[in-house]
Amino acid sequence: MRARLFAIAAATEDLLQALLYAHLDRIRAARALPPLVRYCHEAATGTSGDHRLSFAVESYDELRAQLEEACAGEVGRVPADVTARRPGLVFVFAGQGAQWYGMGRELLAQQPVFRDAVHQCDRLVREFAGFSVVEQLNLPAEAARLDELDVLQPTMVSLQIGLTALWRSWGITPDAVVGHSMGEIAAAHTAGGLTLRDAMTVACRRSALLRRISGKGALATTELSPAEAHELAAAGGGAISVAGENSPRSTVLAGDSDSLAALLGELEARDVYCRVIKGTVASHSHYVEELREDLHTALRALEPAPTRVPMYSTVTAEPVAGAGLGSAYWMRNLREPVRFAAAVENLGAAGHEVFVEVSAHPVLLSPVRQTLEHGERQGWLLSSGRRRAEVRSMLSSLGTLYACGREPNWAELFPQERAGSLTPYQAAVLEAVRRPRPVPVGAV
Repeated sequence: MRARLFAIAAATEDLLQALLYAHLDRIRAARALPPLVRYCHEAATGTSGDHRLSFAVESYDELRAQLEEACAGEVGRVPADVTARRPGLVFVFAGQGAQWYGMGRELLAQQPVFRDAVHQCDRLVREFAGFSVVEQLNLPAEAARLDELDVLQPTMVSLQIGLTALWRSWGITPDAVVGHSMGEIAAAHTAGGLTLRDAMTVACRRSALLRRISGKGALATTELSPAEAHELAAAGGGAISVAGENSPRSTVLAGDSDSLAALLGELEARDVYCRVIKGTVASHSHYVEELREDLHTALRALEPAPTRVPMYSTVTAEPVAGAGLGSAYWMRNLREPVRFAAAVENLGAAGHEVFVEVSAHPVLLSPVRQTLEHGERQGWLLSSGRRRAEVRSMLSSLGTLYACGREPNWAELFPQERAGSLTPYQAAVLEAVRRPRPVPVGAV
């Protein structure tokens, strides 16, 4: 069964509650119900207002259960004042770590817009790197090469570009973007700073060069603040550096394997959480220096443009200025620490409150939450995919975006349903809402 988005809206809380009961009564009666997709289409297009609620459902039984919980007040809601002011939306593009075998398959099978965008990337990856992204995504785990850096990274960038295209088709576009390390490639394309061809050039050339430093160092994640991490790195005599500042209490260290292992032993003795990150290389460290000239040569033909959407750089933590995404930028992206926490802090300070992670599975929502909480800011944190629940997770996030004031493209979400005048069912539901109901609010 396919997931569908059930979404309703009303001008007041009382009207929304009445609408919930009207739908629940209709479904409990179970007489002449249309297909679920049509029911959801009619519900979404038949009402409007700043009091909104939605569910991702796969059956009428599930919709009935969700409505019962909502009528009982057991479902959290975005306040109507948030809906009315439509807070700023950020797309957060993850680096490595979000991958899982089987990712992308459900979306490729069910979502033509996503499929078309990934196939466009696939053609460029075939040209630049000699393998097929689509083929890799569909191979069984034992045959796929997704454990190879120069295959994984272009594949992940392709998925992110496909997810962005799908969000756009659903009427969701960001007010700003930010990317973590490799994630800056898709962020730059989404912001308009790189063409698709240039973005895939960076993804393929960058990852191919990184293979050359495989085995020359290691990365480790720690529960140290950025200040603590830099202090430890400074005391290490150059053997260790800070590779990433993910949140006020989460950092990534890079260095030679022996020095890093010794440091992790000291941290464990102090009961500080830390672990080596497997399957990657010591990027954002001195090991990258040997790639500098070759990376410049590989990317010197890039033709960056000024971004159309603000891109908060995780190199500088500030919006990218002008056409600043040429080859020199991508060396800094690879060599310097990932200043993700500082970029999120600045996004929050600029008034952005809704963060959608664009990845196959969420890995950055926790650092975003920690950073916002540290700055005493509120936020709504949403995913664009989860393991074995790709479409459903996107629809759930779309429902929250709807509650946060975004207006989905219902025609694209329900392409098989025709827009027109009020259907007999919609008229019946609206009539039921108008009738007084002698049931106290909260009862089911």
